[in-house]
Amino acid sequence: MTIAIIDVFVSLIPVNFPFFPIFQVFAIFAVWYLVSPLVMRLTFKMAPSDAGVEGLVSSVAKLFSLKTPKVLIANVDFPNAFAFGNVLWRGMAITRPIFDVLNRSELEAVVAHELSHLKNRDPEILLLTLIAVNSVYVLLVTYFPGLYGLAFALYFFVLFPLFFYVHRVLEKRADLTAVRTSPYFAVPLESSLIKIAVLRGRNLKELSPLQALSMKASIDQGNYFSLFRTHPSLAERLNYLSKYEVYNWTIPY
Repeated sequence: MTIAIIDVFVSLIPVNFPFFPIFQVFAIFAVWYLVSPLVMRLTFKMAPSDAGVEGLVSSVAKLFSLKTPKVLIANVDFPNAFAFGNVLWRGMAITRPIFDVLNRSELEAVVAHELSHLKNRDPEILLLTLIAVNSVYVLLVTYFPGLYGLAFALYFFVLFPLFFYVHRVLEKRADLTAVRTSPYFAVPLESSLIKIAVLRGRNLKELSPLQALSMKASIDQGNYFSLFRTHPSLAERLNYLSKYEVYNWTIPY
């Protein structure tokens, strides 16, 4: 919706020059990138975090040699955390239900994953990917209108899936960045994934990481390919994270 509104305003720019449609794509996503932190804060009803959560994120950020992002609590009804922002402002949102699901070591591991996104400049990489994908499509439909059907097929079956492929690569890289920064994150990150993706209940905080990991054998190991998956499958993530397991998961700050 936000992008559609920006598109309307950019389309009203009273100029035209060679490859102006490509400029429009760049302008639309550039403006969206700049305003997206505000949009995210409003959409997910974010509020400032307390000192305890701020301290947890700050402690993990030191391991990554990162400045602590603005930490916010998202008032939504699902357990999750996500990094967002732009070059001017970095933020991390932690949804309120996650505190009933994960213990401290698991929260630290999830925070490490999100900080990895910021360390690796993933928001900017995704932005450039979106600009590239949409620029190719706009270029084709603008300058080769007779190939509209082919351009649409290319967008849906090649370019759009390419964006999701890049997204999956970045998610895997964030996992690996976290556990390579400190292998102590591996076990609690695995157990947090199991709690969120498999158990999907509240009041799981007292379930230890080892108890959660004992369920790995029952997780479907099928490798279901999807063009539009944003993350690697749970089985794949558990598999590569298990190579970094350390069974003393007190984070050595």
